Amino acid sequence: MLLSAGHCGRVPPRRARVYNWYMVRQLEAVFEKGVLRPLEPLSLAEKQHVLVTITDVPRNEATFARREEQEWLSAHGHEYRGQWVALQGNVLLSHGPKGRVVRDEARQMGFPRPLLVRVPEDLELPSAGN
Repeated sequence: MLLSAGHCGRVPPRRARVYNWYMVRQLEAVFEKGVLRPLEPLSLAEKQHVLVTITDVPRNEATFARREEQEWLSAHGHEYRGQWVALQGNVLLSHGPKGRVVRDEARQMGFPRPLLVRVPEDLELPSAGN
């Protein structure tokens, strides 16, 4: 499961929605007998509403697992609090305050789909991904 942004709790009124209000996660799911089933547990409240975006892509374990990236974030994320990081496996490709710049730097290095994550300022707060 990939974490991309912070979640501030309750959903704000439509006119008050701001960037980075929602938790964004990428996960692999399978569609079986009319039901979309995640392949790993989700830490969501019972009856919590979520917005689902479906991208049909070829199955590729390395793309979805991102375990190396998650391990890197656990070990080194504290060093990049408040910054965007671009990762491929356990390699930091780029980091900085602007996500688009970090993403573009990683792509210029030849990595078209790096994991792009904004590391929270306060890593001690629980998140929906924990």
